[in-house]
Amino acid sequence: MSADSTTDDIILSVQKIGKLYSRRPSDVRRRLSTAAWRAMLNMKAPAINKKRDREFWAVSDVSFELRRGEAIGIIGLNGSGKTTTLRMLAGQVLPDAGRIELTGKSAAMIDLTAGFQRSASGHENIFLRAAALGLNRDQTRQHLDEIVDFCELGPALEAPLVSYSSGMQMRLAFSIMAIVSPDVLLIDEVLAVGDFRFRQKCLGKIREMRARSAFVLVSHSMGDIRNFCDRVLVMHKGNVYFEGTPDEAIRVYEELDSDTPSMTSEQKLITAMGPTFSNESALDFVEHEWVDEQMNKLEQVQFDQAFALRVRLKSNIDLPSITIGIPIWNMNAQYVTGLSTQIESQSFSLKSGTEAEFLLNVEPGMINPGKIKSMLTVLSGAEFFYRFPNPDLIIGPTDHPTWGAITIPHNWVQIH
Repeated sequence: MSADSTTDDIILSVQKIGKLYSRRPSDVRRRLSTAAWRAMLNMKAPAINKKRDREFWAVSDVSFELRRGEAIGIIGLNGSGKTTTLRMLAGQVLPDAGRIELTGKSAAMIDLTAGFQRSASGHENIFLRAAALGLNRDQTRQHLDEIVDFCELGPALEAPLVSYSSGMQMRLAFSIMAIVSPDVLLIDEVLAVGDFRFRQKCLGKIREMRARSAFVLVSHSMGDIRNFCDRVLVMHKGNVYFEGTPDEAIRVYEELDSDTPSMTSEQKLITAMGPTFSNESALDFVEHEWVDEQMNKLEQVQFDQAFALRVRLKSNIDLPSITIGIPIWNMNAQYVTGLSTQIESQSFSLKSGTEAEFLLNVEPGMINPGKIKSMLTVLSGAEFFYRFPNPDLIIGPTDHPTWGAITIPHNWVQIH
């Protein structure tokens, strides 16, 4: 890549790549042999119009372009094709369809042991790994002190690699890669390995590289995806399901279900809330409703207004100790919080034939505006006696901004 490259340079172009796998080993070997010959002769992959028996597309029709200074994230459920896509970009797996065009050099943080010799020392493996990334021995010697300082392995560099933990291997591999400073860096979940402080050091180094490199990041850490990536691909069952901004992509990813991606919001909410159950031989005549401070029934309450859940029931058996819990979800099927007698170590007992009434008081300004869904659960130990939804409750708006699902009471003071 020339020194006068601009941030508009496309240094990675991925055009409709796909990977075909088979449950039959002979088909795998045949496809691999064909792909190897195509790669040696720089031939474009022909269209595969017919699959053999037991063949399936692990990845299909993935396309994107990457410019210098950009970072693209790839997220998806397990088995969605993320790592296979990354391995094709790294050249570890040859695509059966499409084309990958790379300008410059790349490095992959996928397999920590690639280019390493387990019986050799960490010091010797610096030269082996650097050679795999395109540096000769003289170039590696020029950067040796910098690599040693960055990895912070000290005397352990004289020990064989077989004695290293996965975190130590990641330190060594990343330190070499950071010095090589490739045009395109491919990163898998490997950066989740290692202690927190060194992980931050790696992320800081990657941030420095943004001006001269481009990145493809596969991760289950939505925080890393949101903070680091310019745009994100959501993969599902081998295909690009969505492409957009990090926030948009994360929202789509969180709504995915491995078996039923077309579930409606209502269906997802029902699934999240779980089953209903009633043991009428133990508890009978159970009633529950949201009320205000005057015990009037509520369907909507203002954000800064106190409210309560009123519960009435009859016990048909002796219950020396019961727990009453209220799990709460928002309309996006996200679990918000739980309100339980266990929080304050409260214990209630009921005699057979007793009619009882309970009141759960909720302080104002705790649950953020919007409609909430909740369940009333009554149990003793691990045995449930009642589990049914409460009526919906709408929390009204407030003048000040809110974030997330709940608000923790707090205040700020200036002390200087």
